[in-house]
Amino acid sequence: MDNTTSHPAQAGPNLERRVKRQAWAPGHEFFAVTAPGLEPLCAAELSALGLEDVQPLNGGVAFAGRLEGLYTANLWLRSAGRVLLRLKDFRVRTWEDLPRQAASVPWEVWLAGGAQLKVLVSLKASNLKHTGRIAEEILAAASARLASLGITPSMAAPPGSADPAMVMVRGHERRAIISLDSSGEHLHRRGYRLDPGPAPLREDLAAALLMLCGYQGTEPLLDPMCGAGTLAIEAGLMARRLPPRPERAFAFQAWPCYRAATWEHLVKKARAQALAAPAWPIHARDLEAKALASTKANASRAGLEDSLVLERADFFSAAPPPGPPGLIVINPPFGKRLGSVRQARDFASRLGRKLQQDYAGWRCGVVLYRPEWEELLGLKPLARLVAPHGGLTVTMLCGTVKGK
Repeated sequence: MDNTTSHPAQAGPNLERRVKRQAWAPGHEFFAVTAPGLEPLCAAELSALGLEDVQPLNGGVAFAGRLEGLYTANLWLRSAGRVLLRLKDFRVRTWEDLPRQAASVPWEVWLAGGAQLKVLVSLKASNLKHTGRIAEEILAAASARLASLGITPSMAAPPGSADPAMVMVRGHERRAIISLDSSGEHLHRRGYRLDPGPAPLREDLAAALLMLCGYQGTEPLLDPMCGAGTLAIEAGLMARRLPPRPERAFAFQAWPCYRAATWEHLVKKARAQALAAPAWPIHARDLEAKALASTKANASRAGLEDSLVLERADFFSAAPPPGPPGLIVINPPFGKRLGSVRQARDFASRLGRKLQQDYAGWRCGVVLYRPEWEELLGLKPLARLVAPHGGLTVTMLCGTVKGK
């Protein structure tokens, strides 16, 4: 029996047959959107998941596979922001190419009857003009297709509407791509961080720093300035081989072609292969009791109640945790919390001296808000990437701590 979840009262004739033919039988092209700089890490994730034709591009990673691959990418990707389904990729000669191509999309497979639709348009030296008119054409094509099949047409999502179906049109020179967002809320919003603390590191960037450092949960890890615990929690999820967000809802679950049994199988399989505890301790330390309370609450929501070792400690006076050298990850304070430029430089110098004194031989992953701090930390660089964060451009660096 077909386990497609649909809306029978609004389904057109032969909808299940169309779903099989248009959604589940063929392979599809997808695109994982990332913050600039994270494309190679996301490509490595997709390759490890067994997806096909993985190709890092500016702003994300193209890949291919059956529709189950889209479910898998949403379940497991740590460094991506969204996963898009490519509906049409076509050459633009004249304006008429847009409505003709939009009308050929089997919208009844991807949009539920009466769905609120938000169309985002991005043009760069494109043959297409007038973003508002483009959005109107996409909405008109989808609505006409659904109405012709006896399905309630789509409507334009009013400003501020919650969870609309989102179509993205990108025009570049003589080509255009129509894509459908499968993720809904941005993937970095895992759902656990309800106590964010001051200036928290975004979850996808925290995971990216860990991946940049080659962290796989097979060594001790210390976050000595944990704040809200994002780095430690992302490390805990990776160490226990848990997906980052299995409990949240995704946009693809509202599609007429959604197969609940397929998704539930993937989630069940993920839980079955997870480890009961990290192989090595994950230490989250902070000087502030309030920060540790936030970390504890966030870790509990992430299902990591007993997976982190929480300790109130001042990094500059505390000893390293017991055991062999491992990975230390640091998201240091920045901006007004450090005072003047001179005070910020003094803080970075203290950080470097402490690392060299007590952590020689450890790998260190650090978020640098001022690139000149690198020379003060005493690291032998291994890898780095530059990414946007909170209106800033930050350097994420992994290196080996040199001894004095």
